[in-house]
Amino acid sequence: MKDFFLRNNAYHIWATNLLYESLETITNEDYKKDVGLFFKSIHGTLNHLLIVEKVWYSRLVGEVYAPTSLSEEIETDRQTLKKRMIESLELWNTWLQGLNDSVWPTLFRYKTMRGFEAELIFSDVVQHNFNHRTHHRGQITAAITLLGGKSPEIDFVYYLQTLGK
Repeated sequence: MKDFFLRNNAYHIWATNLLYESLETITNEDYKKDVGLFFKSIHGTLNHLLIVEKVWYSRLVGEVYAPTSLSEEIETDRQTLKKRMIESLELWNTWLQGLNDSVWPTLFRYKTMRGFEAELIFSDVVQHNFNHRTHHRGQITAAITLLGGKSPEIDFVYYLQTLGK
């Protein structure tokens, strides 16, 4: 399982870097424009992704990070947000490397943002985080296209093909 998640995290670092390359052609005005995404803009969606990364990572390492909302703007600067997002993904990589294989089938207990106690299988929690990243990157690529930019080709299979080179 550890190798599976390490490869997935490497993919997410790769995909996030390609996404940010595509965003270089998007003006600051369009980057922050409400284009109908759940978190309104590309910027709002990226902020949301960083918040959720911090929430889940904190839970998994036994810390508490409690933002006021999942749409809170925790980083106003576009370049700093990019830097923090990549650092977050690299932090996940380091954390994953340190895990023991016995942890994957265990129950993970945590408190939801609404204050409820919850429990899920540990590997499902980690998988949720990866799925969440993919979901919102898909929304952002749609917004890039809507704004006249070129959407990156970031399907997992493209990442796997880069490994063969």
